[in-house]
Amino acid sequence: MRIALTTALLAATSPNVETGPPGPEAWSAGRSRVPVGGHPAGVVPFTPPRGLRRPNRRDGLPRWYADGRSCSTGCRPAAAGGWPLRPFRSQHALRAGINELRTGSMHSGIDVQARNGQAVHAMQSGTATVTRQGFDTNVQVGRFVYFHVRPWVQTGQYVSAYSTVLGQVIAPGGHVHVTDQLGRTELNPLRPGGRVVGPWRDTARPVIGIPRIRRDRRVVVEAYDPQSHVVRTTYVTPVLAPAALAWRLRTPRGRRIGGLRWALRGTRVYPYRLRRRVYAPGARGGGFLCFAYHPRCTPTWRYWLAGGLAPRLPRLAPGRYVLTVYAWDWAGNATALDVRFDRGGRQVGTKVPAPAP
Repeated sequence: MRIALTTALLAATSPNVETGPPGPEAWSAGRSRVPVGGHPAGVVPFTPPRGLRRPNRRDGLPRWYADGRSCSTGCRPAAAGGWPLRPFRSQHALRAGINELRTGSMHSGIDVQARNGQAVHAMQSGTATVTRQGFDTNVQVGRFVYFHVRPWVQTGQYVSAYSTVLGQVIAPGGHVHVTDQLGRTELNPLRPGGRVVGPWRDTARPVIGIPRIRRDRRVVVEAYDPQSHVVRTTYVTPVLAPAALAWRLRTPRGRRIGGLRWALRGTRVYPYRLRRRVYAPGARGGGFLCFAYHPRCTPTWRYWLAGGLAPRLPRLAPGRYVLTVYAWDWAGNATALDVRFDRGGRQVGTKVPAPAP
């Protein structure tokens, strides 16, 4: 009873816990019939469709993080590389990245999978600031803020990186959240040239579902980011939300119609007021209560591909067209899916010629 009350209070008071109902839809077994990346089938939202491909030079894609904004890359804190959990120099599994939908916020950092009660260490030396948010507590040292910690340190205490214990992972949270905060800006902790957590490697490519083209020229798509490094603590490492999504339109002969349109570009944390322009109805995380009590939790990452942050599809003359959907993960792996459709939005197959330059 005490653990259940603790979990409910944490879910209600912390802005960085997963949305999603604690019912069986969040942990139903076997949503995919096949394993994907390092995940067993029961953790994966859906089976990868046929037609997924690796983008090539003719797609003409930029690097998803190269948006020209300050600290989208670089801006590395003065800290030695490592993880906030032992072993410091071995890869740990990620439970979430930035911009995943939460109760009252877009997720502001990364979640590192952990055992309940596991010791949390700082990745950067400095003076600790301890802040309580309802039941939850976070500890900031230098640029990094660590959430869901039962603190062992006090505000004003000096902390040595990879030495001083900040506290323990709150049960039954099963993870420590880490935000990289530069002033008032919450950065992507996995950005190229600025990443401190490591070693970290992910070779599994994102998965894109078949998009649904609506009559109002808006497009909904589901996508997820499987991971190659998967572990089991009290739960199996879940899939992540993609780092970026974009689309491009062309004719069946390969002629481009307009430019590349970005539906999601996670170089930094989006404000919560944009959530309904990023996520389509039905999107949710695995659910904090699910991860607290069940071994397998599956999120639904459903996006407005067109008609959210990206414009709607243009008005088209009668004929057939090809919509190419692109997804990137935090490691820079990319996937493309080509969908042939007519002006009314009816799909007429996915086998199309390679895009023209």
